[in-house]
Amino acid sequence: MRVSILVALMGAPFYAVAADCTATPGRTIGTHYDLSKATHQPGDLGKGLLMQGRVLSAADCGPLAGVRVTHWQAGEQGQYLDRLYAWRLTDDNGAYRFETEWPALRPPHIHFLVEVAGYRPLATQWIADSRVGEARFDLVLQPIRD
Repeated sequence: MRVSILVALMGAPFYAVAADCTATPGRTIGTHYDLSKATHQPGDLGKGLLMQGRVLSAADCGPLAGVRVTHWQAGEQGQYLDRLYAWRLTDDNGAYRFETEWPALRPPHIHFLVEVAGYRPLATQWIADSRVGEARFDLVLQPIRD
C-alpha cells in the first residue's frame, strides 16, 4: 500500500493514510492471538496513544460501515493484558477511534484483525518508529471475488 507518511519528533502525530485504494498488506497475527479475550469496547482502553483511522474498500475507496475491528497489544509494561484485547465497529464513515496506553514492545505495535462480509479478512499491524501521542492507521480491504 502506498501511504503518505508524516513523522515528526517529540511526540507529534504519526500518520499512515491510504493514498490510494491498494489493499493493506497483511502481517503476522502474532503469537498472542487469542480472540476469546477480545470484548466489545466502544470506549477507550487507557491513556497515552490516540489511535484512529478509516476502513475503506479497495474496489472504490468507499468507507465501510459496521466493520468489526479487533485489536490487541502489550501495555506500558511490555505485557499482553486481557483488558487490551478489544473490538469495535466502524461508524457510517468507516471510522474507528480509541485511546490506549503505549504498546511498550520493540518495535511498538498494535495488532489488528478486520472482518466484514464480502471482504477478505485482514490481519495486520500498526508499527511505530518512535513514541507518539496520536496515530492514524487506515485499513483498505480487498473484496471477495466470485
